[in-house]
Amino acid sequence: MKSSEIYFRNRLALFLLFFSVAFSLQGEPVSSIHWKKGTGNLNLASFATYWEDKDKKETIESIRQQIQNNENGNKTKGQLGFGYSPHAYWVHWSIEIEEGNQTDLWLELVSLIDSIDLFLFKDGKEISKIHAGRGLPASERFLKHRNFFFPLPLTETGHYDLIMRFESQGSLLLPLHLWEKETYLEEDSLRSTWFGAYFGVMGVVFFYNLFLFFSIKDRSYLYYILYIFFLSLVQASIWGYTHIYIFPNSPSYADMCFPVSISLVSTFLLLFARKFVEAKVRMPKIYIYLSTVASIAALSMIPAFFGFYRFSVSTGVLLTSVGSLTLFGVSLYAWSKGYNEARFFLIGSSIVLVGALVVGLRNFGILPYHFLTNYSLQIGSVLEAVFLSLSLADRINFIQKEKQEIQAKSLEEQKSLTEAFSRFFPSQIIPLLNKSDVREVSLGDAVDGEVAVLFLDIRGFTSISEKLNPRFTFDFLNAFMRFTAPSIERKSGYIDKYIGDSIMAFFPNSPNNALLAAKDMLIGLEEFNKKRQEEGESKIKIGIGIHYGKVLIGTIGQESRMDGTLIGDTVNTASRLEGKTKELGVTVLMSETAYELLTDINKNSMQSLGEIELRGREERLKVYGLI
Repeated sequence: MKSSEIYFRNRLALFLLFFSVAFSLQGEPVSSIHWKKGTGNLNLASFATYWEDKDKKETIESIRQQIQNNENGNKTKGQLGFGYSPHAYWVHWSIEIEEGNQTDLWLELVSLIDSIDLFLFKDGKEISKIHAGRGLPASERFLKHRNFFFPLPLTETGHYDLIMRFESQGSLLLPLHLWEKETYLEEDSLRSTWFGAYFGVMGVVFFYNLFLFFSIKDRSYLYYILYIFFLSLVQASIWGYTHIYIFPNSPSYADMCFPVSISLVSTFLLLFARKFVEAKVRMPKIYIYLSTVASIAALSMIPAFFGFYRFSVSTGVLLTSVGSLTLFGVSLYAWSKGYNEARFFLIGSSIVLVGALVVGLRNFGILPYHFLTNYSLQIGSVLEAVFLSLSLADRINFIQKEKQEIQAKSLEEQKSLTEAFSRFFPSQIIPLLNKSDVREVSLGDAVDGEVAVLFLDIRGFTSISEKLNPRFTFDFLNAFMRFTAPSIERKSGYIDKYIGDSIMAFFPNSPNNALLAAKDMLIGLEEFNKKRQEEGESKIKIGIGIHYGKVLIGTIGQESRMDGTLIGDTVNTASRLEGKTKELGVTVLMSETAYELLTDINKNSMQSLGEIELRGREERLKVYGLI
């Protein structure tokens, strides 16, 4: 055999020997307690001997007889607890008080037990007998405290026998400690600070999310705050606060707090998970499962009202563990499917899972009763509350971001629709009608206004179109409009409509802009004709008429199909002026009314052509042409 193998085997054997010795020392009970002043406190679990009373027929006399006859009871191994058991249990401690160590001690039980009987004997003589339990009012306790306290007058030297009987429908956890009064008061101050901090944090979380619920009206927050409320009530029930502060004179009500609250904790936690991950839409099968388990959890409290307290509590604890596993699985599944808001939810559910499992295993007597198992639910619930609050905040941020994106998309679509609509309906008319949105416009809406109206027409278009098929005619007109129509918008004008080869536009309160647009159109016409000449086509000539005056701006047509337009003599006059341009040999013809409103610079570009007659008008009209 190689030396390395021998070395490894020796080390392994040494380790196993050390482990077995340590384990055996840990489990070996001490026969009696030798109390020394200054000890402060002592955990009694390792010093206990117990008898299981399955038929509940044992009496203090029969138990004392077994002790006197040295009939061996069961020895504890580091912890004292029997889980959810229907049996009664008798526990015995032997205490020796030597000279100089006489004292009064307090015995503390940190557990809510239905029935507790304490018997203290000094050298075989009964010196104290106390009955207690959570079924009695708080006023009957030795101390009005959330835990049970019993005075032990160990004021004389000698041998004492402490015998206690326990029976409960809840978990038979028996964390028992002997305390010197001063030591306990110091310890209790630290515990009170810890519990105050715990309930303070839970209160802040509760009211913060309650405020958010009233602000946002999201049911996720309703389920969450109800979960926080009943989780805090579970803790208050476990640690005896409901018996002391909420129902001090109604122990039956205080007893019912635990099965009811633990039932509703699971219910609202599952409903919260269902709503948070939007299971109804995203995960229909999981939605059904969550709803079913939540319903069963809610129903688990009912047996407690009919005397089946142990069954109700056991079922509630089991469903809490199932709910915690479900919560973890659902959050993990949602996160794996790309539901990013579930990241904090996953962390919180993991903490809940660990805390619930630890407490469940402790209550069934599988895990020992110490600091971590004792306070795991408080530590876990605080961290879980923080992370679930973060997950809700994260969800709000996601919803707000999603809402903003939807709004931005909606605005973009609305803008796109408006722009598309304006290609067929002169949207510039909408503000002139004192409307903010096209949806406010109704058939017959109209207002009076003064505008400069411009008419443009292609000369000889009929002869041009005769040489083109319909497709080329459309292409010709669209190409022409691309070179001329933008001038109107550049000079703050609005195109009212296209009429075949003509354009009708208007310029509110500004004949100057109308003239500038006409000049700009002529520049665009030159570019258009240059391109036509390059293609071997002849030049195009146009005529433009401009008049200024009152019009009626409004909508005409029918409810299902309406159009915005300008109506009045000003429109007709501008059209007639355009028709006279060829006859007078000018490209742009303007009425005197419009001319008088021009700036001096623009007037200098115009020349008087005298008075002309226009069809449909009785009076002659003085006109000006562009030089």
